[in-house]
Amino acid sequence: MIYEEMDFTDAKMLREKAEKRLTEKQKEQNDKNKVTNGNKLLHELQVHQIELEMQYDELRQAYETAETALKKYIMVYELSPVGYLTLDSDGTICDLNFTAAELLGDRRFSLTDSNFKLFVSEESRTVFNDFFSK
Repeated sequence: MIYEEMDFTDAKMLREKAEKRLTEKQKEQNDKNKVTNGNKLLHELQVHQIELEMQYDELRQAYETAETALKKYIMVYELSPVGYLTLDSDGTICDLNFTAAELLGDRRFSLTDSNFKLFVSEESRTVFNDFFSK
């Protein structure tokens, strides 16, 4: 061995060598930590990706359920041979199906936002107004 490496009598030299060894050990440990941290980060990203895929599947299923409900609504409401109207609390027509528009003698877009009491007979208008005043 070289004499310099064995000479620990000088406190300054001893300190420098100890610091050098510590720096080397820390560098090795930092390299190991970087690999470990990288693996942890990769794991977290993979878990997050799987979570996103699961959320996507749930959203797709909810979308398909909503599509099915919409088709059912169209079949029941829009294409019904019975006239359906959706009125707000004042009796204003919010929505109506094709049959209701045909029964009222106008197009759907013309009837929307008009008040249904215009189509109620004078004799029945009081009952109609009483119903909507509650």
